[in-house]
Amino acid sequence: MAYNELIQDTLIERSMSRAGKPTDNPVNKALNGWIKEELYMGFKLGECRNKEQVRDVITTYVSFYNTKRPCYAIGYDTPDNYYRRFQRGEIPSKKTFKDQVLCETPKFVQEREAKQV
Repeated sequence: MAYNELIQDTLIERSMSRAGKPTDNPVNKALNGWIKEELYMGFKLGECRNKEQVRDVITTYVSFYNTKRPCYAIGYDTPDNYYRRFQRGEIPSKKTFKDQVLCETPKFVQEREAKQV
């Protein structure tokens, strides 16, 4: 309740699961779980004793994730290599955002303002 009161007069939109609702956002929860497991088991995050060590572990992990870790969703390629292949034209663009209208005001703010009118 305190968090909700704190953000009430800001542009922050609350996005949290309700208690007992584990089906909310399962993809993000699974990804976060995999990352946490890899950070703790493979990169020894739990052994860090200060912010600098945590920062170094996370930096190392991000590099590993982007350059060495195969990703199922992109055909077991790495994100960096997939992007290079896309830039060379080996992977066609899906035009996912072709109909997106760019605006300085975030969509959730526009929706909130429309409700207040």
